[in-house]
Amino acid sequence: MKPIRVLDLDLDDVCKEQYDVSLFASGYESRCIHVPGLIDPSIVANTLVFGFTEEPKSGSRVHNDAFFSAKWKREPIPLSGDDEKPIYEHLHKHTESLGDPIHILLDYSSMSRLWYAAALNWARFAASGRTVVIDFVYAMGIYEESERPFVIRKMVSIPGCEGRAFRLRESVAVFGLGFHGLAALCVLDHLEADTVYAFLAAHGARTEYTARTREANKDLINHRKTKAVLELPLVSIETCYRQLAETIGPHRPDGEITLVPMGPKPHVLASILLAMRFPEVACLRVSSAPDPADVKPSGDIAVTRVIVKGDS
Repeated sequence: MKPIRVLDLDLDDVCKEQYDVSLFASGYESRCIHVPGLIDPSIVANTLVFGFTEEPKSGSRVHNDAFFSAKWKREPIPLSGDDEKPIYEHLHKHTESLGDPIHILLDYSSMSRLWYAAALNWARFAASGRTVVIDFVYAMGIYEESERPFVIRKMVSIPGCEGRAFRLRESVAVFGLGFHGLAALCVLDHLEADTVYAFLAAHGARTEYTARTREANKDLINHRKTKAVLELPLVSIETCYRQLAETIGPHRPDGEITLVPMGPKPHVLASILLAMRFPEVACLRVSSAPDPADVKPSGDIAVTRVIVKGDS
């Protein structure tokens, strides 16, 4: 298994780099174009923009498509949020002739988790032995209260994060909490875990989001099986990755461990990376029908460098 290294960066580091490939997503959220608007296209040799086939005219989608066409000279490639296969094909096409290492810029602010997991799986299994450096950027958002319930449509393991194929002594569930507490409880009932941990985002200046998450998930937080609730930073995936690894460490030798990230995407990324580091750990994707509510950028940006070492 190739080693994975996780480091925190900032946007200034990104702007000083040169990238072989960049991956962007165009959807209905305003924040889709926040980070691409701050970056000079000249630092990227090959740009890929994927446009969701779901809700193609909702929210800011038309404006976002026009932005990528004007500034980045790219028309979005239509792709379903449930389909990651073209990600592998395009990465292979644009890196086949490149040397070692390969540098990729990936903005996952409004991206399907299948898409950015695919970029990681490509680096792990299809990069022809080369080291791959992926700089993940995330524009934090301003979330309005939503009256639309989260109805679970699908609950499956993220590719590359399937975990053990059999159950050992205990079942451990680690929930990343968001604003949909009833959905998290439904998943807990389905998993029938013996031991539960939970983590939520410490939002810094936006403390109301932390309080809102705790209120939405109070039943799970106070559940008799819940052993601990961690507040982890949203801007430091390196810290989240390390602390989650320490939390599950005692259970890894003989436990069936399932990560269920239902909160902000940086915590989803940390969970995916952890499951990829430890093959015995699974990471679930719990999805609902698309919600075309707009998410505007707050101005804060999290940057994470993931280095997947090659064979040399």
